[in-house]
Amino acid sequence: MRLSKRIISILIISILAISIGFSAVACLPITTTEEGGTTEGAQAEGPGSFADIFASYGTWVWLVILVAALYFLLIRPQRMRTKKAQELVSSLQRGDEVVTVGGFHGRIKDIREDVIIVTIASGVDVKINKSAVSRKATQ
Repeated sequence: MRLSKRIISILIISILAISIGFSAVACLPITTTEEGGTTEGAQAEGPGSFADIFASYGTWVWLVILVAALYFLLIRPQRMRTKKAQELVSSLQRGDEVVTVGGFHGRIKDIREDVIIVTIASGVDVKINKSAVSRKATQ
């Protein structure tokens, strides 16, 4: 988890640095030379140059990059966690030892539509939601 946070931080800092660099290139002043031509910053570029294209579509490029980053950093991992939780709930069977989100360890006694009955001690049965099962206990 820590490593992924570092990678995300480095990725965001890199994107910001690149965007600042591109913004600086796109905002260079156009000056005239002694021969009557124009230069942009220190070097002359043609009418179809990268700076011209980026100046026209730069906002859209960064919007697409932002949407892609949000998808891969937020939406996709959440979908994977949800899918994993659904697979866990669908694989529950009578007799499985489970751990709930509250930390209770028990054995499944009965499975109903939305709830399961878990025996947490001798003679102590608890009715919990299926979504409250955190994981199967390893044996």
